[in-house]
Parts: sequence; C-alpha cells; structure tokens
Amino acid sequence: MRQSWSKWNLYNLTRQRPPRLERRTFFQQKWTSKAETRAYHGEYLTARQWQTMFRRTLKAVVPMYSVDLAEHSGAHMAAGRGAGVGADQGVGVPAVPYMSQLYWPMERRLDIACYRAMFAASPRMARQFVIHGFVKVNGKKMTHPNYMLNPGDMFSVDQTKVLYATGAPKVGTGKSASESTESDSESTETPEATEEEEGTSAEASDEAPDPVTPDEALAALSLDTPSSSSSTHKKGDPNNPVDYSKPYATPWRPRDYLPPFAFIPKYLEVNHNTCHAVYLRHPVARPGQTEVPSPFGPEVMQLAFNWFLRRR
Repeated sequence: MRQSWSKWNLYNLTRQRPPRLERRTFFQQKWTSKAETRAYHGEYLTARQWQTMFRRTLKAVVPMYSVDLAEHSGAHMAAGRGAGVGADQGVGVPAVPYMSQLYWPMERRLDIACYRAMFAASPRMARQFVIHGFVKVNGKKMTHPNYMLNPGDMFSVDQTKVLYATGAPKVGTGKSASESTESDSESTETPEATEEEEGTSAEASDEAPDPVTPDEALAALSLDTPSSSSSTHKKGDPNNPVDYSKPYATPWRPRDYLPPFAFIPKYLEVNHNTCHAVYLRHPVARPGQTEVPSPFGPEVMQLAFNWFLRRR
C-alpha cells in the first residue's frame, strides 16, 4: 500500500512552484491546469467518470454575524460577488475561493470519504476496502466505491482493517522493527562470550535446580509463543497486546508518516473508537478558506474549471 501514489502525485507534492503557464495560449493554459489537477484529484478515475460527477455549481456560504449586520447593511458581503471588494472598503472581508471547490463532488465518493476520515492510508486503499466488503453505509454492506454520500449518511469500516491501514507495518515474522533490532543485537555475540556461557551453564547443571512454586509454573504456561495455540498475551499495556497473527506490528503503533492533507474535514463527524463517521453536509467555501484539500491555487483551479465547462 505504500506504493499507492503515482508518479504524477509525487511530482505534484514535491514541486515548489505552480505549473508554468507563461507564453502559452489560453487553450494550452486550460489543458495544462486540467492535466495537473486531475493527476492529483481522483487520478485513478477515468475522464468519463469525472465528467459524470462534474457540477457547474460551486457551493459557498457567507457567515452572517448578528453584530456585523447591526453595524452594517450587509451590502459589503455581496460586493464583487465574493471577490474581496469589501476589503477595500475597510470592512475586512476576504475573498471567497470559489474556484477551489472544483472537485467538491469527489469528496462525496465513499472511498474518498473513508480516506478523509483517516480510515485508510490512501484513496486506493479505501477503494480496496469498499470493493472487498469491509465498509458499510447506514448499516448495509456497500461494495461500490463510487457511491455518492448524501447529508446524514453514516458509514463504517471494519476496525481490523483500520488498524492495518493506519498501523506500522510488520517487520520479519511477527516482530516489530524495535523487537527485531534487539533480537539481532543479542544474536551477534563473540565466540569467547559463547564459550563462557556454555561453561557457566555446564557448572550450573551440576547443581540441584531450585524448586518451582505453583504460581511460577502457571505463569510459565501462560507465556505466549508464535507456535502456541493462543496468539495473544499481555505485554505492557493490557489493551495493546502482542498478537503474532495480525498483519501489522504489535503492540500497535501508528505509522511513521501520514498522507498529505491528513486531517478531519468539517463536513465529517468521525469516531475512531468505533470506526464510524457521518457525512454531515457537502463541502463549501467560506471567506478566505475552502473545505476541499488541494495543493493548487485558485488560478489553476479556475483554468481547469473553464476547461471542463467547455468540454460539457
């Protein structure tokens, strides 16, 4: 699952400047912006699938505060249709980034919503969970990753799969990276130390063994080994035991890295204790901010939006 990002996505995330649009015609600028944005937003979807989801309407809201309405008539809110004209009048209303809402229908997809809720490490992993039947919508199994969520829909992911998606990968046979490093360091001993230990063990074998109490015998039988029938035992935190049968490292710990834009958006209500989430509403744009995560600016989004308007 670590190789789920394509070369285009890695290029978009590591570059430090926007796409070069100078000395290009308007058609070339629109095509370049479309190619750049589509390489990040839903790059595993075909052009026909995105054209089906594309909407001309861009959702936005303007906060109407009672104190501000009492002082002003509210005309500055509509000045310039959200272009920030009211800021020139000393009111301090930032511009509304409408164009950043271009890919807001993509956030309604079930696989993207599972990724935004941090139930998976990437959209492709979330898509795999949906196809394999590990995701439910309103209590019913949903195997279609292109299912469009409606406000109020509740979706959930199998807790075991969420632990696998967000947990550190297993190293070796049931051991984490720290455990394997400790075992390797213990195994690399000098021959002199090995001979001394053999001599010490031979001398100790001549002596009579100490008697074993019933409590110690019961504790020794309760210890877990990879070949035993019981695969869990308490080590440290009793709620986070060692389990060699799990596909992730145990005791469980989060991955060393998180995907880009890994945060809980405002339009989702997530409970990680039960791995449930509710799609509250559609993402909207507000003065100075947008709820659709994207590494591209409003200018590039506007050119891409004009391209899709033409193609429709």
